[in-house]
Amino acid sequence: MPQPPASATRVCFLAGLLAASMALVGCAGTHVTPISLDEGGQGHVVDCSRFDQSMRDCVAAANDLCDGDYEILATTAQWNQARGAASVLESLDRALLIRCE
Repeated sequence: MPQPPASATRVCFLAGLLAASMALVGCAGTHVTPISLDEGGQGHVVDCSRFDQSMRDCVAAANDLCDGDYEILATTAQWNQARGAASVLESLDRALLIRCE
């Protein structure tokens, strides 16, 4: 059986390497940032704006962070009404502002 040319082998190797690195990026998770809330106390902005994420990823991260016990203070769906600490959501595609209970 003839061997593929070295350039074809190199392309397949690079394609595999790219696929593996994309898979690792997908496993990186959401970005969570602590934030001071207007009424005092600590909240978190859970950002899942990457192209391969959905609001389901935000909810999963919030559940992990707060052991399932949290209050959603604002979402990016409410950005036009956001005031105070929630205004940080304006620049994000998909995110939650939460407070762990």
